[in-house]
Amino acid sequence: MIVHMGHTDSVYSVAFSPDGKSVVSGSWDRTVRIWDTRSSSSIGETLRGHNSGICSVSYSPLGDLIASASYDETIRLWDPNAGQQSGEALKGDNTFCSVAFSPDAKLIASGSGGHSSSPTAYAVQLWDVQTRKVASNPFKGHTSYLLSVSFSPDGARVVSGSWDKTVRIWDTERGTTIVGPLEHASYVYSTTFSPDGAQILSCLYDGTIRFWDARTGRSVGEPYTGHTDAVFSAAFSPRGTYVASSGSDMTVRLWDVRTGRQVDQPFNEHTEIVRSVAYTPCGQYIASGSNDCKVIIRKTSIEGPDSDDDPDSDVDLRPVQEITSQMSTREMFQCLVKAGCNDLSSTIDPDQDAARIMSGGGFGDIWRGELNDGTKVAIKAWRTDAL
Repeated sequence: MIVHMGHTDSVYSVAFSPDGKSVVSGSWDRTVRIWDTRSSSSIGETLRGHNSGICSVSYSPLGDLIASASYDETIRLWDPNAGQQSGEALKGDNTFCSVAFSPDAKLIASGSGGHSSSPTAYAVQLWDVQTRKVASNPFKGHTSYLLSVSFSPDGARVVSGSWDKTVRIWDTERGTTIVGPLEHASYVYSTTFSPDGAQILSCLYDGTIRFWDARTGRSVGEPYTGHTDAVFSAAFSPRGTYVASSGSDMTVRLWDVRTGRQVDQPFNEHTEIVRSVAYTPCGQYIASGSNDCKVIIRKTSIEGPDSDDDPDSDVDLRPVQEITSQMSTREMFQCLVKAGCNDLSSTIDPDQDAARIMSGGGFGDIWRGELNDGTKVAIKAWRTDAL
């Protein structure tokens, strides 16, 4: 376990870099800090510029920018390599409560508070990262503070959660609600898509976590119960098989999505409300930020690539190579195999009659079929022109 200390007020948000080598934190002390995930050291200087508390931070998928959203009605972009602000701040006319980069790193989504008379109050707003200009009209529908925004894996949708006790899924092209409003019994603090984009989860003031079908808006399974107070944040593991959550009960908890049950005992290292939780890209480590001003990184030992690391050794986070549209199909294939995906090219019968498409999406299809030895498998077929 690694404990990072340096903030002088509550840590509201944490996020890992795409390569897992650093974690960024945003605090009510008006600063952004970048921390080394292998040691208790900070990276570079403290990033200053906001005039009020920071509610949310997000790392660009390219790793070259950090976005921070503040009550000072600005979103600031930071260069983590240069350790300074990058360009002018994005300015609104309401407090910004949440921020997220799109999967292609070209857009930023923000969620705002404000006053009901303002045209951008309680709205989702898209921003162009390159021009630093508004990229859409405000997505209107919520009637109170938007505490959470998150893109779907394909970037075509944004999910938002609000103090108005609803969750909405928006079409990013049209700015219209396509699912919802999904009614809740209490305030919604956090929302996010599952890695496959099929579900969303919502974290509630009543201490529960709920799951929803991202296409139909229907409730999925029973709510997760275990936290003894409000749940502020939750994150899916990279494979989508686990969820980490944090809340007012000062704990971080792990859940098995397949069973809906809590895994092991909760982590109790924090001494105040835990406001944010995030998974590393490799899925082996979790970071959390708390009102106790600390950022803590801990090993989960339940997901991620095989490792011979000693549990008490320094964190070993493997670099992530991004698959891009500039790669050839062969390069993409090699990247997937290197990351641990099984090469089934020589073991699957391409002429079989048993293969059936089970699911389709923007990035590809899922097929169910058999290997030459009769083993039943499900295979994700990627559309390389959509990457």
